[in-house]
Amino acid sequence: MDTPTRLFGRQRPIHAVLGGGKVANVVLWKDAKVSGAILIGIAAIWFLFEVVKYNLVTLLCHLTITTMLIIFIWSSAAQSFNWSPPNIPSIMLQDSTYREFALTLHRKLNYIFSNVLYVASGYDPKLFLLTIVSLWIISVIGSSISSVLR
Repeated sequence: MDTPTRLFGRQRPIHAVLGGGKVANVVLWKDAKVSGAILIGIAAIWFLFEVVKYNLVTLLCHLTITTMLIIFIWSSAAQSFNWSPPNIPSIMLQDSTYREFALTLHRKLNYIFSNVLYVASGYDPKLFLLTIVSLWIISVIGSSISSVLR
């Protein structure tokens, strides 16, 4: 039986050379939806940082502000329409069997998420507005500081 002729005299197909798994499927565009989503995501990140000259600190602050506003609106609507309020910390992190470091990190992140949820839920409007203004000030300061090393 004749073996198929391969480009550059390879013995194995490219899919096998790349590992033959999900990564190979993405790189070779066999899973077009995932490959396209990754390409669009990388293009959006490139556009934000290179074309628009967006800064990482500013982007993180704006994402946090947007997330807090969405949680605030969701919590306010939940009280008005008798919906269940968001339960974000239990969704984000689950208990794990990692070592002491992972457990400590888990507790700290849960504490941070619960505080963000408390502030974003609007139970303390003064603290909510102070947080939004503080994040906005940090984003303005961060926009003048380049976080990308060149």
